[in-house]
Amino acid sequence: MESKVPTCTKNFKFVLMILVLAGLVATGVTLSNASADKEKLDVGADVSVKGEIGKSGVEENTTASANVSASSSGSSSSEKSEAESHGNYQSSSELQTQSHENYKMSYEKMNADSKNSFTIETEHHIYKPGDQVSIEGSIWSSLMATVGGISSVSIQVTDNNGNIVYTGKGQVNSDGDYSAQIQLPPDAKNGAYTVDVKGDVSADLLSTLSLKTQTSLESSAKFVVVSPNAFAIKAGGKDFSVQVATNSSDVSDIKFDEQGKKLSFTVQGETGTKGVTEVTIPKSLLSGDLTVMIDGQVMAQSDVVETADTNDEVTLELNYHHSTHQIDIVGTNAAPEFGSLVSAVLVFSIVSIIILSMKTRIFNIKRY
Repeated sequence: MESKVPTCTKNFKFVLMILVLAGLVATGVTLSNASADKEKLDVGADVSVKGEIGKSGVEENTTASANVSASSSGSSSSEKSEAESHGNYQSSSELQTQSHENYKMSYEKMNADSKNSFTIETEHHIYKPGDQVSIEGSIWSSLMATVGGISSVSIQVTDNNGNIVYTGKGQVNSDGDYSAQIQLPPDAKNGAYTVDVKGDVSADLLSTLSLKTQTSLESSAKFVVVSPNAFAIKAGGKDFSVQVATNSSDVSDIKFDEQGKKLSFTVQGETGTKGVTEVTIPKSLLSGDLTVMIDGQVMAQSDVVETADTNDEVTLELNYHHSTHQIDIVGTNAAPEFGSLVSAVLVFSIVSIIILSMKTRIFNIKRY
């Protein structure tokens, strides 16, 4: 005699499947709207600097305030306006054909010439306490010939309050190039730092040179020291930490769009200055071909540098003109779509079906 599964059992199985599907849909919707919680953000540093961070040709400190607001990379020529800087960005419609697979690991080197006879620049524009600051520069060959050659340069670094934090020497090679490494102390104060470099010539020779030549034997550059802040990101049922260090006065609205594979946040600073932000992103959250956008436009590659790339995370340094901007970092890989909650639902569903099937078999056996 053919056994039949009771109608109540069939209905129960049907209802169970509907509940499982509803749970999966609800969980997927919940996870797709990944959120970010700001753990802390304190970028106060008692200085506002207008000039060129990272390169020579820096103006003096002009104002003091409760927020760090300093300029980023640029040439020694006149500062571009914010509107002009946007000319370097590309519209989001070009994103598909202009994806930046790999950003450069350093900024383009500035070589000395007749217009800028003594250059200096830092490897990065923003550093954290305890970091090693790498500087390099060059001296124009004609200037070298005028003074009979320069074999070394004197280097001095001062913090925002004028305190000397480093003094040292750099050797100049036959091409007029020099470099040096400066180790920041772990307790280095936040703010804008100034690097002053002078060509070493004898006092007797210096007194015979014209004032213009004496002035051309020295140069300076600035960099910013900022302690990073951790932002908690929830995506794919997991917790991630995104590290942000910036000279912008405010960073807000940090969030992660799991479906769009996009990390977004807003930066704000004093109009007329340049901003620089370093963001460290776990690769388990966002990875692949990264493209950085500002206000919906792709940033020029010269404004983005990949300062670090490890197995676990990637660090980008972003440069922009201050006002208020939305930054979007878009990747090709994001946090796994099936997080812990989804996995739990799937396991529960499978176990429930197995138990239900076993009960049905037992019921059928008893009927014989």
